[in-house]
Amino acid sequence: MNDTPRRLTHPNLNAPVLDWWARDYDHVFVVLNPFFRVPGTPPESVRWTTGGGSMLLADTPDALTAEAPDGFDEVVKTTGRPVRWSHVAQGVGAMDFTHFARTVWLWVIGAEAPDHDLALAEKLARYCQAEGLYKPEEDWLPLVLEPALARYLQAVGIDEVTLWDEWRETSLLCPSEAFSRDEPPVTLVDEGPVSAVSAPGLLLSWAQSDVAGLLAITEDMRARVDPARHFEGFWASARTGSAVFDPEETAPALLH
Repeated sequence: MNDTPRRLTHPNLNAPVLDWWARDYDHVFVVLNPFFRVPGTPPESVRWTTGGGSMLLADTPDALTAEAPDGFDEVVKTTGRPVRWSHVAQGVGAMDFTHFARTVWLWVIGAEAPDHDLALAEKLARYCQAEGLYKPEEDWLPLVLEPALARYLQAVGIDEVTLWDEWRETSLLCPSEAFSRDEPPVTLVDEGPVSAVSAPGLLLSWAQSDVAGLLAITEDMRARVDPARHFEGFWASARTGSAVFDPEETAPALLH
């Protein structure tokens, strides 16, 4: 890990992301892992973990104990439909997006915090159950985000990327078109999860127990395409730490 160049590493816990990558990238866009629907398979009907992680998406009190059917990851990627955080915030009546985003993060990872808004978390649970929504995936590249990533890479003119594991010990070259909706889920060797995607001038990285990726890009990459055209999120400020929603600096304004 010590030999991994800074341009490929995820920032240390709560390190200012723009400082961390200052020598290699000019901007960081925080990519929110979407809420999503899977037509015909609401979250309360199946228990499912993704990418080798520990997150249980179906955690409502009346959830069935049935395991996800074989190939469910592919079903999620090919048929899953992203739902924006802003749409969910509106659905639960959350007016303060910063507060809403922190509540979503604590709710998804199951963390306890003195300021955790339990009433809003309960609203989120009820709303997602009523609307058939899965929580945002955590820890890794979300399956439902892959098609958007394919479109973004095509827009910036990148035909091939490198996939990385969490510790940057395993990597794999991958054509950008592999992220397209009609392709199988993208994985590392032995079906391991993808923690980062890199190409010259670009790194998209996720950390454990987080629900947003950090897209670090050069000025040239930003000039080619605005990431907000393809992902829901916001630009990191000078105070944004790698633990985006913990505890002080989050989204100054959500970009639509």
